[in-house]
Amino acid sequence: MSDTNKYMTHRRPPSRAMAAPPMAAPGANSAGRVEALRRLVAAGQYQVSPRWLATRIFRAAGVPLPK
Repeated sequence: MSDTNKYMTHRRPPSRAMAAPPMAAPGANSAGRVEALRRLVAAGQYQVSPRWLATRIFRAAGVPLPK
């Protein structure tokens, strides 16, 4: 090991933002996810809080949350 650098720098793995293709649409495959979630909710296997869902929609739209 005499030929290796004693002080090796740490390399971070690429972030998820960097791993995605630059021109990918943000909601390209979200329709399938939404449909799968709808099926789970309809079957009673997944419960969604209306307040949580509304909060997510408001934040995604960039609208301030009503008080």
